[in-house]
Amino acid sequence: MAIRKKKPAAKPAKAEDTAVNGAGPKEVKPVKKRRLRYFLLYAAAIGFAFYAVITIINQNVRIAEKRAELSELQQQINVVEIQSKYIEKVQNYTGKDLSDYMAKIAKEELGYVGDGERIFINVAGDQ
Repeated sequence: MAIRKKKPAAKPAKAEDTAVNGAGPKEVKPVKKRRLRYFLLYAAAIGFAFYAVITIINQNVRIAEKRAELSELQQQINVVEIQSKYIEKVQNYTGKDLSDYMAKIAKEELGYVGDGERIFINVAGDQ
């Protein structure tokens, strides 16, 4: 004859396991799926926030670079405007002003010397 083990007796239902009207056990909702859903939602929110912060920082760096570039271009525009005004002024030279300007350019930029003039070069480097 084979020996059989006794099955353990069924545990009595707890008060919270039964419905309010006592009709039977409460429906058990899968907790793991809900936790996974919330975890994925939180992970997506954190990922989006991280992406937004990185994007904002990147945009601020680009804005700073563009502002520096704009400042440099404005300085170049100012230099060109000054040169343009100088050229317009020189174009209006006539007579004595024109000859004085030409002599000045010949001496300063081209190294020419007028009659009877001497050029002294300071070899010591002191000015």
